Amino acid sequence: MSLFKNLGKTVKPIPLPAHTMDLPGYVRMPDFIRSYIDHLASKNFSKATMRRYVYDFDSFFQFVAEASGEAIQARDITQEAFLEIDGSGIAAYAEYLALTKQNAPSVINRKLSALQSLFRHLIDIGVLSENPVAKINRPKQAKRDPVYLTKREWDELMQLLPSNVEMNAREAAHYERDRVRDVTLFQLLGYSGMRLSEMTQLTWSAVDFHEGTIRVIGKGNKERVIPLAKPVRVALRKYAAHYSLTMRGAEPIFQKQGKALSPRAVQHILKRHVDRLRPVLPFLERKQITPHKLRHTFATRLATGGVDVLTIQQLLGHESVATTQVYAHIGDQEKKRAIELFDSER
Repeated sequence: MSLFKNLGKTVKPIPLPAHTMDLPGYVRMPDFIRSYIDHLASKNFSKATMRRYVYDFDSFFQFVAEASGEAIQARDITQEAFLEIDGSGIAAYAEYLALTKQNAPSVINRKLSALQSLFRHLIDIGVLSENPVAKINRPKQAKRDPVYLTKREWDELMQLLPSNVEMNAREAAHYERDRVRDVTLFQLLGYSGMRLSEMTQLTWSAVDFHEGTIRVIGKGNKERVIPLAKPVRVALRKYAAHYSLTMRGAEPIFQKQGKALSPRAVQHILKRHVDRLRPVLPFLERKQITPHKLRHTFATRLATGGVDVLTIQQLLGHESVATTQVYAHIGDQEKKRAIELFDSER
């Protein structure tokens, strides 16, 4: 018996790659799409990105089922059948997203981009010659300035965060255990500008208190070093002392029951505090504060302080300076408003 001749006939189960464990819907995808997701994993794409791709591919196959009127299973779709789609089919999908699903332009563009990236991969491996998404007219997105907290708003938020404001006695007693941790989470997000996924992966070995820096592993497994603002250094030391942490080695900085705190858990923590403080901080009514909005807050404060765009780009870990350019625009606006204060004194 030839091992290689019968390789495709083996009945020994091959375990799923580790990266698929947190990707709902992965097992429902066709083989060629699972191969594409595996390719992304080999390129160090984040689980959040791969999860979003699987979700968007699933959305496309739901459209195919509705448009065809057939009860198809995505898993059964062959690559050969999939490659028969043309630009008119993609245009019909874009129309379906806009009119039937009433998706926002940003969502439509994201779902089309997921397909475009898949087709680009199929071109790269030589099974397709033209990308059917490339010529589709995309819906225009209104450019919006990022939501952020002003210095006054940030200071007010951080002043009330450790308090028991808007808590009953039971909630206050429960908060006593997590108070220092929650304040540290906010401080690190607001003063470092790191992504939520980057923060939850931090270990104590990444922190250098002597140099006053923290080493972050960002998108594409790229490393960058962020100087630690004094409030963060103080908060981290207080946090470690309060919970008797060793501050050494590969232990996650933020953990629960021995495991790193998940991004979803941090989102929940932040939302809980924002919801309770909304009645006493009116700006929270019009500003939906999330971990990413605190990243905007960090970048905007740098821009208004006169920090150049290239430096902000490096601190945020942006691939392109074009992504960072919006903060320069906001910085200019804030400076203009500051000068206008002198005009009002006349």
